[in-house]
Amino acid sequence: MHLARHLAAVDRLHSAPCARWITLRTADVGPDADPADLREAEQEIHAEHEALVALLSARWAAERTVDLGPHLLAAAGGADVPEPERGLCWRVAELAVWTVRGRWCGVGVARRSPEAPHQLLAAVAEYGRPLPYEPG
Repeated sequence: MHLARHLAAVDRLHSAPCARWITLRTADVGPDADPADLREAEQEIHAEHEALVALLSARWAAERTVDLGPHLLAAAGGADVPEPERGLCWRVAELAVWTVRGRWCGVGVARRSPEAPHQLLAAVAEYGRPLPYEPG
């Protein structure tokens, strides 16, 4: 696992003043790989996600799980969805989120389509932004 690198990346992301999302890790198999290799890569990404959530929860308290589906529907309908929710909602269905020092920070597993590789993503919002809820 790459947990030390993931934690360092989350810390750098959280210390930057802007709202954005980053890819922490992408599964190392192509779409034409053996199904067993694809399943193993998926399990690795999910295991890293669970371990990262546990570490961040130990550091920042229990996470909240946020459904990004409403943001996806709003963005698809042409609504002005702010970043990082706009970029995330096309990739991630649910996000584990913490509020830390006036910002929210989240991690999730991306794979909205079968053709896309599994990815572990992290995101942070601008100072003072509330957790991503249903768009208003």
